[in-house]
Amino acid sequence: MTIHSFVRDVEHLAASCRGVVRLPTDGTEYLEACSGWNVAWTQRPAVLVGATSEGDVVHAVRYAADHDLTVAVQNTGHSVTVPADERTLLIVTGGLDQVSVDPQTQTATVGGGTTWNPVLADAQRQGLAPLLGSAPHVGTVGYSLGGGFGWLARKHGLAVDAVRSMRVVLADGRIVTTSPAEEPELFWAMCGTAGSGLGVVVEMTTALVPVEEVYAGNLFYPLDAAGEVFDRYLDWSGQAPAELTSAFNITAFPALDIVPPPLQGQTFVIVRGCWAGAPGSDADAGPRQLDTWRAWKPPLMDTWTSIPFARAAEISMDPVDPLPAASSGRWLSRLDRIVLDAMVEAVCGGEGPSPILFAEARHAGGAIRRDNPEVSFGARDGDRMLELVGLITDPVADTDLEHRIATIWRRLKELLAPLPGYLNFVEGHERVQASRHAFDADTLDRLRAAKRRFDPHDLFRHGIPLAGPG
Repeated sequence: MTIHSFVRDVEHLAASCRGVVRLPTDGTEYLEACSGWNVAWTQRPAVLVGATSEGDVVHAVRYAADHDLTVAVQNTGHSVTVPADERTLLIVTGGLDQVSVDPQTQTATVGGGTTWNPVLADAQRQGLAPLLGSAPHVGTVGYSLGGGFGWLARKHGLAVDAVRSMRVVLADGRIVTTSPAEEPELFWAMCGTAGSGLGVVVEMTTALVPVEEVYAGNLFYPLDAAGEVFDRYLDWSGQAPAELTSAFNITAFPALDIVPPPLQGQTFVIVRGCWAGAPGSDADAGPRQLDTWRAWKPPLMDTWTSIPFARAAEISMDPVDPLPAASSGRWLSRLDRIVLDAMVEAVCGGEGPSPILFAEARHAGGAIRRDNPEVSFGARDGDRMLELVGLITDPVADTDLEHRIATIWRRLKELLAPLPGYLNFVEGHERVQASRHAFDADTLDRLRAAKRRFDPHDLFRHGIPLAGPG
């Protein structure tokens, strides 16, 4: 195909789509359309389609298939597995952002590019809450289909278990509805792989839970108290009821304007979490959980308080503005002082400032462990998970970050749980590698069979690899 015919066909594609179509020759408009939240990743596709309707997605998928291009999908761009290149058509789904909350069925139906922010706002007006994560500006679909371990998880379960149905554009351009009752094999396969390699989700219906107010926040302690705070946290969290989802965190806050002044340039040990009791239950149950900490050792700062769940972003205080970042996470067989030492080393060790901003050990269990044979997601039996998040300010920091993360996992090798991986906490090459251990052999064989059925020519090859024998 000549460049002239390619451009002519792109013009036909643009005329068919309601959303924008961009080429590398479009300069700044193309670059802006390609950019995501995590600016550490560079997407440079041959063609970009900013979809605003499911018809746009259908046209884009069919165009890619007809022109021997692969298809990548980007919503918010928080993470990337295999970046789009000159052999790729990139579908940006952010324009598919409709939200409809049904208080009778306690569900929300959302467009494939919707973030949690509008879902949270609309649900809260009905006294309901979605099972979102620590950052409401993350996309609903990828987060949910990758597992979705948020601040309501021990009480209400994972986001993947709340998914009720999806409308999906397949590799042949067909739109299908999939649920446990309709195209159940597609539903099973997508719910656990973040939808990777099987189709483009243009709409999703997810269950909501009756949560209005929670008791949540952070206790900030000095770094030199890390050992005693850690020991107390282990005992406290180990006895906690399922209403409490918590984490032990060490954060080195950068000296940046986006950080509140009291935290800038400071390193803290943090006990954070969320108490989500049933509506009408004992209102003092949550505060009593934290009063034991206050009596034990008054923190430097204490933000635990009753808040509407609409303010859930205040718990983790994740940055909202685009950043160059990287993350890595693994299940632990146990949480002990060896893990604490590794966390301190990750955030504070080395000759210069560490590019790792924080290390966080989350407490799982509770409703997370509920078995769900309708989904392929299997990483639900662990008790603790460790996540590392870093900032990439330059190529040197990038190399240092990769080295530090690899060193931490080698150091903790004997404590890493032999469980399926949690893919939402990893990205890029590490995500591809982790996917090999994210499923047991029988599940992987079944996923590969679904891949052969729904995408036999591997059009969607920018997610975790599913094509192969089995």
